[in-house]
Amino acid sequence: MKKIFLISFLLIYMTQNNSYKIDFGKTKEGVDWWVVNDGVMGGLSKGRKELTENSILFEGVISLDNNGGFSSLRCSLSHKDLTQYDEIEIRYRSTGISKALTFSVDRRWYIPNYRISLEGTSGNWKTMIIRLSDFKKHYLGKSLNESLKKEKIKEIIRMGIITNEKKYGNFEFEVDYIEFKV
Repeated sequence: MKKIFLISFLLIYMTQNNSYKIDFGKTKEGVDWWVVNDGVMGGLSKGRKELTENSILFEGVISLDNNGGFSSLRCSLSHKDLTQYDEIEIRYRSTGISKALTFSVDRRWYIPNYRISLEGTSGNWKTMIIRLSDFKKHYLGKSLNESLKKEKIKEIIRMGIITNEKKYGNFEFEVDYIEFKV
């Protein structure tokens, strides 16, 4: 009986640690996400978030006035060790200006981050699986063509979604969940 209990416990424990899921509908983790627009640098773009029953909605308008051109949605990951994970699964839908998923390793905006473009979905739900090693280092929006290495994953402090084109226009991005997997 002890063996059965121990095996059951280990299987449950091992299964639970094989992923880390941010489920915006069930857990309302979107409360801890915030919008940062180009206004921090003088721009006039507008982005906002809304928590729905099943997702987080990020929408707005990008303006190039006053040297603007971006809007982002971010959350802190400084409390989470991501080194055991190899990939991300994200279920989302989007319209308008393209978006990218980002990881920051520093709080300062001018320190390079890692990003990957997310395919547009014309408003239809899509599930995408992305290897963490497919994220590329970027400096001020320009790719440095360097992949996210396993040893750098431990330095990730923030995850975000950012508009990925510097052009006028509307955008909408809705996320059901983001799950880190082994």
